[in-house]
Amino acid sequence: MKSAKKTLVIGSTCVDIIIRVPNFPAPGQDVNTDGAKWSLGGTAFNVAKALQKAKSPFVLCSPVGKGVYADFVETELGKNKIPVFAKMKGQENGACWCLVNAKNEHAFICAHRAEYVFDKKFYKKINFSEVDSVYFCGLEMEEKTSEAEIDFLAEQKAAAEKDNRPLNIFFDPSARIMHIKKSLLKKIFKLKPILHLNQNEAFALTGLDDIPKAAAALSKITKNDVIMTTGKNGAYIFEAEKNLGQKINGVKAKVVNTIGCGDAHLGVCVAEIKKGKSLADAFFAANVYAAKVAEIEGASL
Repeated sequence: MKSAKKTLVIGSTCVDIIIRVPNFPAPGQDVNTDGAKWSLGGTAFNVAKALQKAKSPFVLCSPVGKGVYADFVETELGKNKIPVFAKMKGQENGACWCLVNAKNEHAFICAHRAEYVFDKKFYKKINFSEVDSVYFCGLEMEEKTSEAEIDFLAEQKAAAEKDNRPLNIFFDPSARIMHIKKSLLKKIFKLKPILHLNQNEAFALTGLDDIPKAAAALSKITKNDVIMTTGKNGAYIFEAEKNLGQKINGVKAKVVNTIGCGDAHLGVCVAEIKKGKSLADAFFAANVYAAKVAEIEGASL
């Protein structure tokens, strides 16, 4: 059954500064570029934009600070008809410099500032009876406020269970997964999140180098479904209730760059699952959308 309830999308909205280079520079090497393109990005914004495209209700829970990057974020959010969730007047916004080489591979240089701050008081205006899903990302889990964020999610999960209402939690560990404290990871996994991660992240988390075994191991830990992307080969999903894994074929794309593709993929997965679609059908729809994102110079459609 289609859900009209909202998804809280918790995390960063920032400026992606996309810089095309012939190759990633080695120490002491100079490389030339034709310039830098500013684009609205950040994991949370990319997920929210996919939900918006899918006409799935959401609240983008990204604080905005001050400075030139914050001004750009606020202006672009307005263009996308997404309200600013919270203002951090005393802190600068950061940015993400995205290097893209001739092979369309990317590397990120990030400055985390106001957009990565979590504060429980931001959520006082949220009516949680209207919320059935939450997304959050591992990039925020290195920040000083990460423990408070997970404690807050645990409170909401417990409240939902007490009221007998659904609350699906989606967690994207991110490429920085091995920088998250093990004690914090344990608290995250107790939330029983649906994991959305890539093959390398799954291998790093489990210490395994076999896709089906890694997916099954992660599902056993979280007691929930696992969605694992495997690049051009598509993906592998593991459904906890069925105790069953399945390969999903990829979708061909004329790749311009892959910045934000994983976030876009996750956003569509959330939207389709909320519509009552099976995990396999949700994943295929997400593959189609993410392929379109890969064909543009930016992180969202």
